[in-house]
Amino acid sequence: MFFGFNRVHLWFQLPFSGLSIMTMGRFALEWTETLATGITTIDSQHRELFRRINDLVLAIKQHRCKSEIDGMIKFLDDYARVHFSEEETHMRETGYGGLEAQRGEHEKYLAALAGLKEQASLPRFQVGSYDLSATTNQVVVDWIVGHILKLDMRFAEY
Repeated sequence: MFFGFNRVHLWFQLPFSGLSIMTMGRFALEWTETLATGITTIDSQHRELFRRINDLVLAIKQHRCKSEIDGMIKFLDDYARVHFSEEETHMRETGYGGLEAQRGEHEKYLAALAGLKEQASLPRFQVGSYDLSATTNQVVVDWIVGHILKLDMRFAEY
């Protein structure tokens, strides 16, 4: 798996299907029904995450990072706490055996998010809005690729 961000292009090489990525100078994560877990609230939350990361990428391209990044980090913090709680509740209610592994992954993401929040609290001359936005984008895309498309899909199959 190989992906990242540079000042010219977002680039991905993903070893699976189900995630549509637009290229040719434009980038968007596109939700498709193959990504659905079958749990309406979880799928709705995942769709919102896709929408928000696409908004961040657009802000990066339009040089609006400074005005967008703090709101994005706040959204991600709020989103993670609500989404993880609901996801873990569904897993507990269904007796899903992967709940503890899922909790561990949620903790890792929350730690990465705490790092972003710490960077965001620094004066912007130490951490530029562009760099913080690119790092935030990377953390979320890593999460989508490494968690939603793998672990959440295992739960969906359960």
